[in-house]
Order: sequence, then C-alpha cells, then structure tokens
Amino acid sequence: MEKKKIDINKDIRKKMIWAIIISCMFVVGIPLIIVGAIHNMAVMGIGIAMTVIGFYGTPLIWISYGNMRTLKHVVDAVMDDHLTSMSEIASQLQIRERQARDYVATGIKKKYITGYIFDGANLKSNQKEEPKKKIVKNICPNCGAILEVKENGGYHCPYCNSTFEKE
Repeated sequence: MEKKKIDINKDIRKKMIWAIIISCMFVVGIPLIIVGAIHNMAVMGIGIAMTVIGFYGTPLIWISYGNMRTLKHVVDAVMDDHLTSMSEIASQLQIRERQARDYVATGIKKKYITGYIFDGANLKSNQKEEPKKKIVKNICPNCGAILEVKENGGYHCPYCNSTFEKE
C-alpha cells in the first residue's frame, strides 16, 4: 500500500511541475513577442508559440492536476479509511456518487487501489490469496536471508515471514 501512495504522489508531483512550466510559458511568452518584434523574428516566433501553449494549456493542466488531487483523496478514503460504498466516499469527500465511481474506477485502472473488487456500486475485499513467489536460490528475494525448508517442500523466511514454493 505504501508503494501505491508513492506512485500517486509521484504522478501528482509530475502534473504540478508541468502545470507550473506551462503557466510560466504563458507569462514569459508575451515579453518574448515584444522583444522579438524589435530585435529578432525567431524570438518572436518562440514567444508566440509559448504564449499559445500557455494560454490554452494552463487551464487544462491545472484542471488535470486538481482531478489528480481528488483521485488521491478517493484512493486514501478507500485504502486508509476502508470506505467501500460510493455513497460513503462521496459523502466524505463532498463529491457526487457518479464522480466517486469514476475516480474509483480510475484508481483501480491505474493500480492505485488494490485488494478490492469493484462491481460498479461497491468495493468488496478481494479474499483471494496472493500467489506465492517462486525462487531459484535458497535466498529470500525480499530481504536476502537464507530460507528454511518447510515440511511441504516449500521455503520459509524466518526474518520477513515470506513463504515460497519450491521450483
């Protein structure tokens, strides 16, 4: 679960950086048009391009950033607060149930929300056991400790408590 938070925070940070860059392009592009008109047509062309990208891109990227922040709140509500119905999520976050459903579907699609099955209205805990990893050596791939052989022929790590099937 911690890795998922890192992934979504990383994606939010990328969106914010792009939003700031595109916003600055708009602000810097206007003076470049003026300076370029006086001194150099190439600078003016760059200024025009930056202004157009900034003018049209700034609102779009900031809206996308805001949606990503809302998605993070929905993911936190599911993964940390264990809210499973769309009405609970919508009520907690002050959004519409349809929006909550869309954000949950997006969170599952991007693998920010794991361990749940989504039927379109509610989330249900996925009770299926995660398949055991197969190993090649007698060394734990998680922590590097030497594995103990289990009675059924598999392996067990005494340090991180992982179990593995014998290959």
